[in-house]
Amino acid sequence: MKYKSLSLLIIALLSACTLGAQNRKKVGVVLSGGGAKGVAHIGALKVIEEAGIPIDYVVGTSMGALVGGLYSIGYTPQQLDSIVNAQNWKFLLSDTPDPETTLLSEKLKEEQYLLSVPIAGKSAHVSDAGIIKGRNISRLLSELTVGYHDSISFNRLPIPFACVSDNIVNGSKVVFHNGILATAMRASMSIPGVFAPVYLNGKVLVDGGLIDNYPVDIARQMGAEIIIGVDVQNPLMKADELTSLSSVLGQIINLVGEESYRKNVKDSNIHIQVDVDGYSAASFNSEALDTLMRRGKEAAMKDWEKL
Repeated sequence: MKYKSLSLLIIALLSACTLGAQNRKKVGVVLSGGGAKGVAHIGALKVIEEAGIPIDYVVGTSMGALVGGLYSIGYTPQQLDSIVNAQNWKFLLSDTPDPETTLLSEKLKEEQYLLSVPIAGKSAHVSDAGIIKGRNISRLLSELTVGYHDSISFNRLPIPFACVSDNIVNGSKVVFHNGILATAMRASMSIPGVFAPVYLNGKVLVDGGLIDNYPVDIARQMGAEIIIGVDVQNPLMKADELTSLSSVLGQIINLVGEESYRKNVKDSNIHIQVDVDGYSAASFNSEALDTLMRRGKEAAMKDWEKL
């Protein structure tokens, strides 16, 4: 009799847990664009995980798409931290060949690969319309997404994922819910005038920050009922601050998407605003990256009670 009562209690508890999981609201994590500043997302993700929050959807733009895409296929924040710190960013953000790793056989194969990932029918390629074609960053994305080189639905990833790009043929927003993951991330981070656009099925795709740098609206459309957003966008700069190419480009991107950005900030349940003062999209030196990751964690900790 005692064992029967215990069994019934266990069944009741399991049923309650299952019912609670079914009834809980779906959580979406939204990661904004921001170039180097986007590594702060990694620090914020560490805190979100520490808070024990289940994540049902991840949506990102630009660097937020890179961090979010890798997180959605199972990379932990600690692994992402290690990946960031292991990179030679000067080499990565260039098209310089690496003489130590580039073999003749690999060079011969390059004609068969576009964006450094196999694409059936050669439906996507990068153009010369940018300072950087993105050969090395594309190769890294290909290496990091082994097992996801086929065209698939991103809803089938361990965490459903989407990222945003802008089609400059007609100014429309392109949301990747499927395709080749590395290609989608590469398209989302194609900063105009810096990285070459991605040509895909008649579209010319550039950085999603131009049109939706903080895509809360996409997470809502996917089914997220609670939005936790991590925002590394700089506030609009004044005239005396617009003194470099990166600051001017950043200001243009922010201005174009300002209306959408403000609307999405208001629609966030928790808006984690990272202090990125003193840093830009181009701050890829080791000290800056370490500081930005730490600031991401600190910003999320300020919202610990809300989380």
